Amino acid sequence: MAVALSSPTKTDIILDTTLRDLYALDNDDDASIVLVNALPTAEIQMIDAIPLSTKFAYQSPNVSIKDPDLLARLYLQVVPQLFGFIAGRMPLVLFDLDNVKDTAHRDHARQVYSQITPTQRPQLAFVARPSDIKLPARTKIAIPNPMDCLTFLPHTVNPEVHYDLLSKRSLALSTLPTPPSEVVDTILRPGEAYDERALLIEVSRMTKGVRTRPCPFVVKMPQSLSGEGVFLIHGDSDRLHATEVLGLELTRCLKLMTESRTQVPTSNIILQELIFGENVALAFFVTKKGRAIFSSCCPQLVDQRGHWEGGCISYKQQDTYQLQYGRIIELLASYMHDRGFYGPMGVDIITDQQGNQFIIDMNIRVIGSHPLGFLKNHFSFRRGLHEAVLFFPLFLTCDRETFERIFRQRLLAGRLIITGWCHDKEGITNVTTMILAAEDKSRLRAFIDEVTVYRMTG
Repeated sequence: MAVALSSPTKTDIILDTTLRDLYALDNDDDASIVLVNALPTAEIQMIDAIPLSTKFAYQSPNVSIKDPDLLARLYLQVVPQLFGFIAGRMPLVLFDLDNVKDTAHRDHARQVYSQITPTQRPQLAFVARPSDIKLPARTKIAIPNPMDCLTFLPHTVNPEVHYDLLSKRSLALSTLPTPPSEVVDTILRPGEAYDERALLIEVSRMTKGVRTRPCPFVVKMPQSLSGEGVFLIHGDSDRLHATEVLGLELTRCLKLMTESRTQVPTSNIILQELIFGENVALAFFVTKKGRAIFSSCCPQLVDQRGHWEGGCISYKQQDTYQLQYGRIIELLASYMHDRGFYGPMGVDIITDQQGNQFIIDMNIRVIGSHPLGFLKNHFSFRRGLHEAVLFFPLFLTCDRETFERIFRQRLLAGRLIITGWCHDKEGITNVTTMILAAEDKSRLRAFIDEVTVYRMTG
C-alpha cells in the first residue's frame, strides 16, 4: 500500500543543532558515521532478516504487544524515525518490513523528514537485511542498542562496552549516585540450568527478596527494554505479580547462559529502594573528549504500569534545570568518556526531599524526549510556544491523511510536529509519535484534549 504524499501541511523546521553537528565537536577523527536505527526485542522476532539477539540479550517480560508485525512497525519504523529526527545531514539507515510489496512505511518516513529544512534533513536509506549495509572506508555505525546481527560492522562505541553501560546491574554496582541496591546474581554455572530441580531451586533463591523485602521497593531486570522489566512493589498484589513473572523470565534467561555469555551477566535481578521525589529525564551529548552538551530536562509521562509514554518540556525553565543538574551531567560525561563512550544519551534522575539526586536509569542512546531540546528556537523563540509535549506511542483511530486534514492549521503554524508514523499491514491501526506545543500549560492541555479524542483505547 503506497501512501500519497499530502498537500503541504507543514512548515520547514530548523533544529537548534543536530547529531551531525554534535558528533563533529571535539572530534579530530575523520571517520564518517552512519546512523543505523533499529531497536531490539527480547523474545518475539519482528522480521525474518533480524534474528533475536542472544549474545546481547534483552528482557521485556511485561511487554503488552505480542504481534510481530506491530512490533516491527514500532521498533523498526516509528521509534527509529523519532530518533532520526535530530540526525541532521548524515546517513540514516532504516530496515524494511517483511512485506516488500508494501512500501507505505518508506513514504511515512519520508514525510516525517520532509518537514525539516533540507540542510538538516537526514540522508535516508532502507535496507532489507543487515548484510545490505555497505560502509565506505573509514566509516562506523552508531546504534541505539547493540544487536547480534550488526556486530560485523565497525561501531563508534564497542558494542560490549555499550551493552555493559546499558546494564542496570552495572549501574547499581558503579560509583555513580544511585538508590541503595542489592544485586542478586545467579550461582548456577552454564549447563546447570538444564537440571530442572536445580533451576527451580535457583529461581526460588533469586526471588526470595521479592517475596520477603518490606514494601515499597523496585525490582529490575538488567537489560529490560522500555521499562518492561521493571516492577514497582507497593503491596502484596504487586509482589505476587512480580514473583510470578520473574520466575518465568529468570528461567528463560538462565537457560540462555553459555560459557561465552558469562562475561556479560544477564541472569540477575536488582532490588532497589524506591525513592520518592521529582523525576526527570535529562538528555545530553558526550563529545569524543568527554565534554557534556546539555540538551533538555523533561518531566516524564508514565502510565500506571510504569511504562514510558512521553515527556514534556518548559522552555523557560531549561536554563534553571541546566544549572540544577549540571554537576551530575558532568559526572556522567566523565564516567562515559572513561569507558570509551561518546554520543547522545539520557538519564532518569530523581531528587528526594533532601535535595539528593539519584540516577534511576541510563539510556545510552537518543532518548524519546531528545527532539524537544532541539526545538527550543522553533517553538519558544520564533513562535512564543513555551510548553511542549511529546507522545509515544500514540495509537490513533484515524489515518494520516485524515489527521493532517483535521490539524492542518496547527501543522502549518509549526505547533504540531509528527516525528514518526506507521500503520499496520491492514492500514487500520495507526501508531505515531508527535510533538504538540502551546503558549502555556493550560493551552497545551486544551490542545492535548483535541488530539487525544482520536486516541485508540483498549
